[in-house]
Amino acid sequence: MSMSRRTALWQMGLGSASLLLASKPGWAGAKAGAADLQALAEEIRKKPRAQILDLAAERMRRGVDFETMLGAVFLAGLHEIEPWYVGGKLHAVLMVASIFDLADTATPEEAWLGTLWNLDDFKRSQERDLVGGDWVMPPKPAVSFPDETSARREFLAAMDAWDTERADRALVGLTPFHTRDSLFEIIWPLAVRCYENIGHKIIYAAQVERTLRRMGWRYAEPALRSLVLGLLYNAPGQTSAFARSRELAASFPEGWRRGKEDPQKSLSLLGQIRPANAEEAQRLVIAALKEGLGPQTIWDGLRLFASELFQRHPETATMRDRAILLPVHALTVTNACGYASRMTRNENTRRILLLQAAAFLASMREDLKRIVQLSMEGPGIDQLGVELAGANPTLEQCFADYSAGAARVALDRNPSLAPAFRARMRTALFHKGVEHHQHKYAAAAWEESLLVDPRWQSRILAPAATYLNPHEADTELFTRSRQVWRSLNP
Repeated sequence: MSMSRRTALWQMGLGSASLLLASKPGWAGAKAGAADLQALAEEIRKKPRAQILDLAAERMRRGVDFETMLGAVFLAGLHEIEPWYVGGKLHAVLMVASIFDLADTATPEEAWLGTLWNLDDFKRSQERDLVGGDWVMPPKPAVSFPDETSARREFLAAMDAWDTERADRALVGLTPFHTRDSLFEIIWPLAVRCYENIGHKIIYAAQVERTLRRMGWRYAEPALRSLVLGLLYNAPGQTSAFARSRELAASFPEGWRRGKEDPQKSLSLLGQIRPANAEEAQRLVIAALKEGLGPQTIWDGLRLFASELFQRHPETATMRDRAILLPVHALTVTNACGYASRMTRNENTRRILLLQAAAFLASMREDLKRIVQLSMEGPGIDQLGVELAGANPTLEQCFADYSAGAARVALDRNPSLAPAFRARMRTALFHKGVEHHQHKYAAAAWEESLLVDPRWQSRILAPAATYLNPHEADTELFTRSRQVWRSLNP
């Protein structure tokens, strides 16, 4: 994407650029060739963290754009960061697609601020990886198959056996037979089969697919090798919901995608799912479909529930506390499942993803209650801000009061404020963000707010007011990154 195009999008106040990706395949902005990109990734890997912004500044002087720098961070992370236990050090790789999306509609300066944050976060993750034994991606196995059928058969058998070395070999042999879209048709069910580590596997799959959609298929092999290792973490993991989803997928009524959309029924589904366990949540989806409701209505009910689980985080939690970090995943998991559902052309996969999204949310609610004492008592997301009935808060008041309720009221009274709200939160994130979950949450929330029925948009956006707080102090990294930018753009 050219600078003028990116700036135009920002000025128009458009939401997540990921919605436009289907019409702009390939890497729209990168100037570097594959060899140059690999060389930059190697420099990033070797440069000490204390000198990494100096490296970035030098490359910026030579004309490297932010897309190229993000691509190099992605490749460096794939090589350096162990994907075993996906929700740990790997977040520096998981967040690359989120930074891409946020940067697309940011000012040029803010696009680089987000990029430099991701670059520094990779170096932090690399330091943590050193403590754990300095993992690097194993050499590419030498393997070939006579045809796609035999390669696919071996890959699926290895994945079913949860055999990492066998799956790695089979994947390397399978990849040359496929495009991005066709290979991810194989990956999506494997990515969503396991809830282990509160759903990070489907998040990683969606992030990898989004980034490869940007960069191009030539970079697929290391990304997919890392992804497959992550998908096989903790064999066989928590897969009981997946087994049920495969059975229940056959219960979808004929023509279910053409069901009647009724936004008020999304609230009814929200109320039903709140107390449901994973199996009950899956069956509620089937019941709603058989009632004649369409998929938008059901996905919106899940979006509302995901936003509610995040909104219920303890008010006293700081940005690095597990009590706020773990509830983030209700929205990011739902976003990943929904993204995969929109990308797949496989009818059965689309059904399974919807059922798994419902099951994952129910399981996550119970985990959050147990791990961080999340309380389901009190008003839900549908009642957010009801105590402010009759008020007419401005966005400035929302930020001054640190109030999700006020943000909901303001956005409902004047939906045209949504682009300004997103821009304000994005600026706060790039100036004050301290944790990679904030970036993943922001990208997911922006996208979901554009996908949900307009009457529920405020319920998706408003909770960001308590997580991307403009009143936090600017970070030291922001100060140094801005100095880099302004030294090159006086």
